[in-house]
Amino acid sequence: MRTAYLDYAASNPVDPRVREAVLFALDASGNPSSVHAQGRVVREAVDAARESVADLLGVGPGSIVFTSGATEANNLALMGFFRRLKETLPPKKGMRLLVSAIEHPSVKEAVKRVQVEYGVAVATVPVDQDGVVHVDRLREMMSDDVVMVCVMWANNIIGSLQPIDDIAAIVRDERARRGAGGLPLVLMSDAVQALRTEDVRPAEAGVDLLSLSGHKIYGPKGIGALYVREGVELAPLIVGGGQESGWRGGTENVPGIIGLGRAAAILAADRDKDRGHAARLQTELVAGLRPLRQITIFGEPSRSVPGILYFAAAGESGDILALKLDAAGVSVSSGSACEAGTRRTASILQEICPGPAARQGGVRVSVGRFTMESDIECFLEILQEKLKS
Repeated sequence: MRTAYLDYAASNPVDPRVREAVLFALDASGNPSSVHAQGRVVREAVDAARESVADLLGVGPGSIVFTSGATEANNLALMGFFRRLKETLPPKKGMRLLVSAIEHPSVKEAVKRVQVEYGVAVATVPVDQDGVVHVDRLREMMSDDVVMVCVMWANNIIGSLQPIDDIAAIVRDERARRGAGGLPLVLMSDAVQALRTEDVRPAEAGVDLLSLSGHKIYGPKGIGALYVREGVELAPLIVGGGQESGWRGGTENVPGIIGLGRAAAILAADRDKDRGHAARLQTELVAGLRPLRQITIFGEPSRSVPGILYFAAAGESGDILALKLDAAGVSVSSGSACEAGTRRTASILQEICPGPAARQGGVRVSVGRFTMESDIECFLEILQEKLKS
């Protein structure tokens, strides 16, 4: 049976070059906190990996905090920020958080937590029909008590790219208006789906907190990182031996960190090639889907990261269609892997096309570095067969 893996938005295959680095790290016996020679060797490897991630983002290595993944990074950014802020503000001082309507579940659930635990008022920033944040509406929603704006760099379901530069400009203008005596204000962004093809530079863009994941850039699972701009204060969620400059306690995941560092270095060199490859494959996907009358593509590909495409077939449940394709050897998704099994419709559909189409759901096809044209041909052929059955 032919097979095609088209679920890169859920997880990427590990690059063979990354695998070699991880295997090397598995043989390193020293603890990076130990002062003996073997410990120093491992510490140097961890430091080199941190520099590689920092170089990819165009920031200093001291601003990178390694985590167990982007979910933990998002939790640390949100809960760590509000926990620290609550410690410094006068009692009953009001705080508001503006969050886009299309965030990943790890952000949404963390937002609920800070809302309950720290009394944070939350307002949702709407998106347009392509899943892109309304910048003018965000500007109107800004007020003196807003302390965080949270907008993902690219959506994980339909791939819609957000106007991060414009959003950052609004945040900068509001900071300047408040002056030194006003409440702090930070911009947080989940860049997990953007980093694979986009030149993500948080410091240049004006982003204060940014999360990323290793297995979304051809690295290992179970490792991620949070960029923290100098001057932004967070309370650690995991305390212990003071690792990661006190941001996250616990012995470092050395194989994961070294794998992430190698993946970052490869991506820095290959991203333009990766982007062009994904764009060509997406063009083939769109060309193959457009003639099918029962197919609706959500979002506008020109406003999205290349390589993520979400569509629905009239009268066909997205979950059922994904299962039919899986039975035929094609791996796709009906939504976020982090929502799999919850029987919830992809939330972004509720925002861009509320009604029966959203309840029916669709299928997400995502491609990457190791996807071949034959995979696209296989998918389109099998899709047409399943739509007739």
